[in-house]
Formats: sequence, C-alpha cells, structure tokens
Amino acid sequence: MLGGGSVRVVAALLAVVLVAVACGGGAGDGGPVGRDPGAGTETAPGGSEPSTGEGLPRESEPQAPSAGTAGGGDEVVDPAAPDEPTPSVGPAPADVPAEPQPAEPPQPAEPPPPEAPPEPLAPEPPPEFAAGEVPNDQPPDEAAAEDSPEPSEPDADGAGTRGTLEFAGCGQPYLCATLAVPADHDDPDGPAVDLAIGMLPAGDPSQRVGYLLANPGGPGGGIQGFLDFGTGLSPYLLERFDVVGWDPRGVGGSVPAGCWVEAIELHLVDPLPDSPAERAALDEAARSLAETCLANLGDMAGHIGTIDTVRDIDAIRRALGAETISYIGFSYGTLLGVLYADMFGEHLRAAVLDGVADPSLSGLDHAVGQMIGFDRSVQDMFAWCRSDASCAVTGDPAETYYGLLEQVDENPLTDAAGGVVLGPARTALAAVFATYSSQLWPAFFQFLAAAAEGDGTLLGRVGEAYTTLADLGAFVAIDCTDRGAATRAEIDALTGALEEVAGVLGRVSVVSILPCEYWPVEVGTLPVGPVAAPLAPPILVVGNRGDNATPYEWAVSVAEQLESGVLISYDGDEHGSYGASLCVTGIVDEYLVNLIVPTDDVDCPREF
Repeated sequence: MLGGGSVRVVAALLAVVLVAVACGGGAGDGGPVGRDPGAGTETAPGGSEPSTGEGLPRESEPQAPSAGTAGGGDEVVDPAAPDEPTPSVGPAPADVPAEPQPAEPPQPAEPPPPEAPPEPLAPEPPPEFAAGEVPNDQPPDEAAAEDSPEPSEPDADGAGTRGTLEFAGCGQPYLCATLAVPADHDDPDGPAVDLAIGMLPAGDPSQRVGYLLANPGGPGGGIQGFLDFGTGLSPYLLERFDVVGWDPRGVGGSVPAGCWVEAIELHLVDPLPDSPAERAALDEAARSLAETCLANLGDMAGHIGTIDTVRDIDAIRRALGAETISYIGFSYGTLLGVLYADMFGEHLRAAVLDGVADPSLSGLDHAVGQMIGFDRSVQDMFAWCRSDASCAVTGDPAETYYGLLEQVDENPLTDAAGGVVLGPARTALAAVFATYSSQLWPAFFQFLAAAAEGDGTLLGRVGEAYTTLADLGAFVAIDCTDRGAATRAEIDALTGALEEVAGVLGRVSVVSILPCEYWPVEVGTLPVGPVAAPLAPPILVVGNRGDNATPYEWAVSVAEQLESGVLISYDGDEHGSYGASLCVTGIVDEYLVNLIVPTDDVDCPREF
C-alpha cells in the first residue's frame, strides 16, 4: 500500500473529498469533480494543472483507460467524458513519454467541510520548548546559519544560479532546473541521466537560512503538486528556506517508468480472484505492467531504487554548492532521509522525518506491519461509526462494508447505461483511502450507505481516487527494484501473512507486488538493517499514534536506532502530523529555522 506525505494526504485530500457535490448533486449524481489547485499526484489525488510551459516538464499524469473492463474487474472510467472537464497539460518533451490523466476523485453530497485548523505560524518557539538544546552550544542565530553560498545575481522572482544549477521560470509556481547525475553512482564516468529539480526561493532573502530539501513520499511522489503549494510547509519556513524538490528516479521528469496507466489497470482488476479466469486476468495485468515499465526503463531498471535516490540527494547538495542541507521527508520520504543521514550525516544541518518508515524491517515485515496499521485504522473507522449518531450507516458498519464487498465481487454495481461503477477493487481501495484522515470518515460512510442501497457511484470514485495518490507505475517499479524479483511461492506466502493480519484487505494489498515476479533485478538494492547515523545532527522523528500507512511503532523504533533521534509523538489519526498539530508544527519549525531541539522526547496531545 502507498504512503503519502502527511500534509498532502490530510489537507489536499480533504479539499477534494469534503466539499459539496458540484451543481448540488446528491449521492447518485456524478457531476463534475472539483480539484484543489494544490493537490498533486502524491496525496490529493489529482490537481488542476496549469500548462506545462517551457523548461522542466511537470510530472507526467495518466488518464484511466477508456471505458471498458480491466481484465474482468472494475470498469475503468474515462475521465475525459463530456461532463467532466479535463485539465490542460502542456506537451511532454520527446524523451519523456506523455502519460494520460488519472480519473478524478469524488465529491460527496454532504457533509460540509470541517472547520480548518488555524495555520500554524511559528514566529516564536512554543514556550515549553524555548529552553531546548542547540547543538554545539551555539546561539540559535549562529547555529541556524547554513554553510551555503548566497544565490548569485538572482532575478526578482529568485531565478538564477545556485552552485552549478541554473534555475529559471518554467510556467510553474516553482523554478526549474535539471541536473545530470551518473546512471550508476558506482560508475561516475559512465552514462548520465537527468534529474528534474524544482525550487521555491525563500520568501524573505534577508532571513534566508539555506536549502531545505523536501520529499512528499510514495514512492512515486515528485515535484508536481508538492511544490505547487509550498510542500504544505508553514509561511515561517517558506520565508526562510529555498525549498528544493525533485522527481526521484522513476518519476515524472527523472527516468520515468512510464507505466502509470498499466498500474491503474492492475489495481482496478478484481483483486480477489475466485476462478481460473479471474486469476489469469490478474496475472496478465501484472505482467503487462512489468513489461511496460521495463520497456521504458531499459538498463535503468536496476538503478531506480531508493539507495540510488539517496545518492542523488547528495549530488543535488553538491550541485547547489552547499556544505550542508536541511531535509524534511514525509512517509516514504523518511526512508530517503534516514538513509541519507546514515550515509552523508556530516552534510546534514537538520532533518525531520514525519510518518516514519523503518529501514530495519525486511520486505515481509514491512508489508505485514503496514497492513496491521491499515487494519487498525479501518477498525477505528468502524468504531467511530458505531458510536457517532451522525454516521450514515445504520446497523453494524463492518457487516455493511464486508457484505457489500462480497456482493460486488459477485455482481458489481452499474450505472444507468450498464457500466460498472463499483466492483471489489474500488470497494476495497475506498476503505483504505478513507483511513488517511478521520475527517474523511463521514463522507465514506455516506457513500457506503448509498452503495448498500444500490448506488455505488461515489464510493467507486473514492476507491479510484486511491490510484492517484502517487505514480503507481513508479511505485511498483521502485519497490520491485528495492526488494528484488519475487517468486510465486514468496508472493503466496506474503498473501497468507497479510490475510492473517488484515483479512480481505490484506489480500488486496498484494496486488502491487505481483509485477515483481517478472522483474529482472534478482537481488534487491535496498539495504535492510538498523540505522544509527552517527555523524548526523539531532533528527526529529515524528510519529502519529493513529497513522495508517506508517504505524507509530516504526517511529519509536527509528528514534531508538538513531544516535541522535528525538521522538515527537502526536495523538492524532492522520497519516503524518506536521500541519495537523500546532504542537508538532511549532517544534518542527523552530528546529529547522533555529536548531532548537527539545531536551527530551515530546508528547503532543490531540488538539482538534
């Protein structure tokens, strides 16, 4: 299962799901879908795209294939239907295959959007942490200064040279550059590949601290959307940092895998085959995805893994001309951050990991632990419905949901024209999607109640929205390179382990691993083991006790592994905590700007 960035998953997804149905449509009215302009491929799902313009291309987005069935499973809806506007996307360059646009997420009829929490500006450190330690006993203003050169002759919009990188306007909210790096870092004189780099210049150059590299998660999240709305960071940080993002290998403008459409098709095929024909359809979709990815990647298939991207981060640092950088990573981005701290800790000024992946876990343990987290969140969702009178489902919500899942596995729900709107894939993914924030739960149960009465339109769209959380093709390709080829016996063993801890949703989650059976990288490239990062500065490790995709226990484990880890815990129920908690946001902001570190681990209570 995917893990997206906290702010992107919570804020941007709420913007597209918790709004009134366009034109006042009800649960059965599939009217035009609105999109948040900050929503991108990683969390929101989707995002209204400005024209690409000149310069660095935006991350390629897919369209769901035209109407029909994907391997006998759920019907894939054509998002370019006349009643749903298609965003304008500029042409991709010749060497980056254009991919179609993903299907758009749903809008509920009710309820109204929840009141947004106040924006966590942090002009002063929270009083309880103002006495925190500063590394090396330096005053905060001296400790905060990053050893990086000032931009040379920047334009009024911040464009100009940073180290050896030339940033220029490219028709996006951010500036663009490209960086050539070795295709194989162990062969620096060999072939090179280009990385797509984006930057939001510091809003107040007079208060500029330095460079803050940021990754939204995935794998499969890149520049698009994430930099469009400032990576979800507070104005306090955006004023003081040149925020730098990039498309990791396999994503968008950096060695694109180019197989997102096939990945959507795979995830919408019946994931619960109970006949030889359904099993064959699922296997064929997995094979097709692998073949398309590999046709685009060629010899790069073995060089798009997480460890390659970690080494790319240091190449970006060197190209910027910075001795040290600051880093913030969400979800999968925390894996990049913790491995960078371990390999290049002396070049870190500060690092924040929010929604933490544990590098000490094997592929099996990671998958099982994540499914325990998802299942726990699903059960919390059902418990809320049982106890809250506002829940739209009458009777037991678990029985309603699993009964519907069984029903649509046998007889999918269709629209007036006979097209499938809700089958087992969308039904399963809708529940997973809703676990990213408790603010999504009322809408999920409203759509579930409608589906139980025969109208599965909006619940189906919620499930389809999951396929836009990140570039699923890149997700699969990077994961298969990280873990290495999987045998059918290994996949069957994993299926059994996941079904044991999470039932039917555990079985569904195996779909993303099926293409690894056809992957040519025999031995996974991702190192597995505890990470100490002995040369790194203090690292804030942020864990949310209600996190679905990166269980809180992983944050505790990583904080203990790191020699300089400081655990920040939050009693929330979102994926990640920055932006969801004023307490967490204030601590993170003051640490990144002034290097104020809590003297002990911190427990932030629920605030909203």
